[in-house]
Amino acid sequence: MINQQKIYLFVLYFCGFLLLWEWLRPLTDITNTGQVHYFVIFIALSLIINVLPLYSSVRTGTKIVFILYFLYNMFAGEHSSFIAWSIYLIEDVIFNIGLLFSLDVVNITDLFRTVLFFILLWIMTYLLRYWLTVRKKIFVFYSMTVIYIAVIDTFTIYNAEWAIVRIVMIGFILLGILFFQRLLEKENIRNRYSLLAQWTVPLALMILISTFIGYVSPKAGPIWPDPVPFLKSNADNVMPRNNGGVSKIGYGSDDTNLGGPFIGDDSVVFEVWTQQGRTSGPAGHYWKVETKDTYTGKGWTTSVEAVPDLDVGVGTEFRLPFDIPIETERQRRAHFEMKLLYPHIIYPYGVMGVDGDISNVKMITALEKFIPFSAENEIVSPSEYAVSYETPQYSLQELRNTTSIFYSLPNGVNEELVNEFLEGYTQLPDTLPERVRDLALELTKDHHNWYDKAKAIEAYFKNGEFTYDQEKAAVPGKNQDYVDQFLFETQVGYCDNFSTSMVTLLRAVDIPARWVKGYTSGHLIDTVADSTLFEVTNNETHSWVEVFFPSQGWVPFEPTIGFTNFSSIVDENAVPEEPTEEEPVTQPTEPTTPEPTEPETPTETNNEPETEVKTSFWETMKTFFTKNWIVLVGCFIVLLLLGVWAYWKRSKWMPYILVRKYKRKHNSDTLVHAYGDLLKQLKRIGLEREIGQTLRDYSSNIDSYFHTDEMSKLTEQYERAIYRGDNSQDNWESTSELWENLIKRTTG
Repeated sequence: MINQQKIYLFVLYFCGFLLLWEWLRPLTDITNTGQVHYFVIFIALSLIINVLPLYSSVRTGTKIVFILYFLYNMFAGEHSSFIAWSIYLIEDVIFNIGLLFSLDVVNITDLFRTVLFFILLWIMTYLLRYWLTVRKKIFVFYSMTVIYIAVIDTFTIYNAEWAIVRIVMIGFILLGILFFQRLLEKENIRNRYSLLAQWTVPLALMILISTFIGYVSPKAGPIWPDPVPFLKSNADNVMPRNNGGVSKIGYGSDDTNLGGPFIGDDSVVFEVWTQQGRTSGPAGHYWKVETKDTYTGKGWTTSVEAVPDLDVGVGTEFRLPFDIPIETERQRRAHFEMKLLYPHIIYPYGVMGVDGDISNVKMITALEKFIPFSAENEIVSPSEYAVSYETPQYSLQELRNTTSIFYSLPNGVNEELVNEFLEGYTQLPDTLPERVRDLALELTKDHHNWYDKAKAIEAYFKNGEFTYDQEKAAVPGKNQDYVDQFLFETQVGYCDNFSTSMVTLLRAVDIPARWVKGYTSGHLIDTVADSTLFEVTNNETHSWVEVFFPSQGWVPFEPTIGFTNFSSIVDENAVPEEPTEEEPVTQPTEPTTPEPTEPETPTETNNEPETEVKTSFWETMKTFFTKNWIVLVGCFIVLLLLGVWAYWKRSKWMPYILVRKYKRKHNSDTLVHAYGDLLKQLKRIGLEREIGQTLRDYSSNIDSYFHTDEMSKLTEQYERAIYRGDNSQDNWESTSELWENLIKRTTG
């Protein structure tokens, strides 16, 4: 029987270990946690130590040794000596305890976080042992595991498809074994471990077969609408966008992994005074920051072979490469007052110079991005600066005459360099699905010049098949192309989806194009004479498209639903194709992708017309949760901890609840129920009635423990009410004081 008992315990602990392991599996996908195998090994060793017949002090010491050994392997670094590293560990722990007392949890070191995580796993293994061998109930931990994995699968890139299958199988096996064991103990059946072994095998087979049948069987589609996008839209940015989390609006420079929902942020980035011109209304500016040229299938990077940076200086006139406006108005200035400081210059189209409290400005040619420097040649984040510019106007005839890269180029141009330029800006990944190229050919087959082809692609996104939505934007799978997913599967997204897709389609028909990031015009705040003040927030972060025309330079296009192409295109025959002036509007805005190291990422606003509608209950709730999620989560955690603590200490306060419950009850069955609650309370404090023990023997043990005879008297009245049919109402009136005294004694 001893061998059967050991086998039974091994099965229980092994299943418990597998269940606890599922908590660690997502860490490598959703966090920066490394070397997870140390944590898995520690869990296994802790469970083994808990089974061995060792003194508690030996168990504790052994676990501490394992933790120190694992920490040394993970964080020793330059501390080759274990003694030197131990001193460093003690100093680090003391330092971080000080941070905890000052509530500065942000600056806690990775070493101390790992120490706390090992302690947490230690506690979890102890609780697992308690649930498996003492309480013989695992449902609470099993339910928590299912909820945890479901939430991780819903809101991150972790794919829990097989994790759920494993959890269901392991959990049902544990629940079945523990239930059968409790049943055998309750009935006081001999050879229980032999019966358990006979029960376990068919139980495991039944669960495996039913799980397999359920997995391979056809499933019905969902009946209710998916609530996940709504929940995601009210979450904060807890991880980079490429992990499938909800991104927060703002400017970031890492665009390697696009996709996923975002939430708005009306924090003001800058205010800008600009002059109105004859042909450009106050909404006629997009504010550029940088461009990118290499599409990877997931996002954007910059080509390695970059042109040397250009020193544009401060206060000197210059023109960007290929920035060739045909006609210009008088030179104008835009004065920027930054509210959020960034180490780059924001500028309009037609920029000609930069002035401000900076010593030098360089342009990173590969990004067409301006970087300000101080006198010490250090990158700075200026709070104020001015930009001079001339709004470019593009010739419609020249645009429509362009059919190749060599149109309107000077004689004697180096064809090799031109072809190299064309190859760079028509680059597409080898993994791009062929149907994307087929779509580009289909859209442009009836057009013969670059401009009309670009307009046809631009118009395609506004044909009613695509939807602008900030909450339902998908994250491409591991082997899925970002553009292909948007064009053929979801057709739901925001500016990053539309602009990246247009650039890709243009390049598929050999038209040079690039991806641009910056801000839309913003909100008009004030007007003084011919100058207007715009306020630009994080909500105005945006991405759009530029197409290269040899005689015109880089010309902007706007494929995103709800946005208007702001470029000024002039028809020399006085038949304008596009209006040269836009009425002042407040345009919707959107994000670009975030830097993984920054807490914010760009986004945009909804494309629906801004109409005054009554705020719905759900919109109010969404706004409330968005603004107060930290407080709400904190309150939930505090209440959860208080609930756990209250449940853990229920033996201390439950008697007072029971006393109040039975204080005014005088029913015929009051004594029976009160006696049953007393037995439960005695069990909570460790005075459990043994299997097969009579009530009188049990009462004698209780009286010996409390040094009284009240339990025996109460039991005598209880047995009379049960077996002799005495009036239990009268019995309760005479014995309620005995019961109350006894149950109060259990509080200690």
